[in-house]
Amino acid sequence: MSEPKKEVSQEVIQFHQIVKNGSLEELQEQLKTGIDVNTPGRNGENALMVAIVAKDSEKIKLLIEQGADPELTDDFNATALRHAVHANFVEGVRYLLKRGVDRGLHPKYALKKIDYGEITFDLSQSELPEELKGVMTKEEWQESMEETSQMMAEMGQNPTVEPIIGDVYNVEILNLFLEAGDDLNLAMPEMKRLLLGLSDKATFQSSPQDYQTYKSPKYGTQNPERMENPFWNDMIRIGCNAYRARGHFNDSDSFDGTVWCYDRFGSSLTPLKDGRFVQIGGEHEDYYDPDFYIYNDVVVHDGKGIFEIYGYPKDVFPPTDFHTATLVGDWIYIIGCLGYPEQRVDGITPVYRLKVGSWKIETVNTTGEMPGWLYEHRASYDPTKNVIRVEAGKIQVIKKNDEAELIPNAQQFELDLSSFKWRKRT
Repeated sequence: MSEPKKEVSQEVIQFHQIVKNGSLEELQEQLKTGIDVNTPGRNGENALMVAIVAKDSEKIKLLIEQGADPELTDDFNATALRHAVHANFVEGVRYLLKRGVDRGLHPKYALKKIDYGEITFDLSQSELPEELKGVMTKEEWQESMEETSQMMAEMGQNPTVEPIIGDVYNVEILNLFLEAGDDLNLAMPEMKRLLLGLSDKATFQSSPQDYQTYKSPKYGTQNPERMENPFWNDMIRIGCNAYRARGHFNDSDSFDGTVWCYDRFGSSLTPLKDGRFVQIGGEHEDYYDPDFYIYNDVVVHDGKGIFEIYGYPKDVFPPTDFHTATLVGDWIYIIGCLGYPEQRVDGITPVYRLKVGSWKIETVNTTGEMPGWLYEHRASYDPTKNVIRVEAGKIQVIKKNDEAELIPNAQQFELDLSSFKWRKRT
């Protein structure tokens, strides 16, 4: 159970009011009384968080000088940096990142259990919206809300580390996180499309004949093969799912093969130094969907809405999703994958590398103590050691009864790019 919330004293309430609405001089006088700058107020928010929401840079600096701890969290595990992101406060984000605060990757303090009590109560008591009447019954709505309340309660009791870049909805702030070393793949899909220069107002330009000719995914026949056609181009420009494409072209036969789609989970997006971006693989929908498919293509974006699609033979580069793609020199190292069940090999970590410019892919044969069949992990390059470090994510392991199980990866591993040898960090 989460700890019961303590009543906030009037002294702290008045202190936070001065932080929010008072002058800098008034705050300076208040701090002379010896009040603890880190004392939490409503929802566990401290004075630094209040100053950040107020977007007052001078008060933020003063509070930091007086001992405010930017790594502390509120009752929902949000740090000062996450508050700055939610407030869309560019200068606040820049200031905190320059101080080297945690970006939601390695929290300084243990995560708190979260009490969503009032929120979940409101959900369970909510009425069926007018627009859903006739679509679902009151009983179905109530069951849905109860399931949501239960899910939130379980999430609150088992909080997880969430990278803050995933909350960013401002391009300038996103670039600050990228400069700090964050992985672009953790950003929201909408933010990634903005970086790529892809419009949210694009419409289909391909004809019904184009759709019928090019709607199906296919592997390349060369390493690489340039693959351009009107329908695939539309799907990238629009960013819609396969279901919407079927509807647009009046294709009601979902058993007539998978429709090629660029609305994907588990793809990687790697920024290049020249302003281009490289997107690799990914999957569309889950296995039970008629348009489920894991891709092995590469799309090179110029950041202004122009792109090139490259395909590969399956035996050169198999379907790949939930991997990492790390730029080192002129190579992008593609590590890990969930893939189709028949691809997975216990104890093996697949590694490939993509040559920037020629866009040729080759297998990297590695040795040593590798993570195993790893996916949904994080990776970063350490130039001082010439290694790619991977952490978090999940690993497939085979149990005694030959059943496969997916377990959390609790270790850090390093791949030495000089010898292509893995080692486990201790």
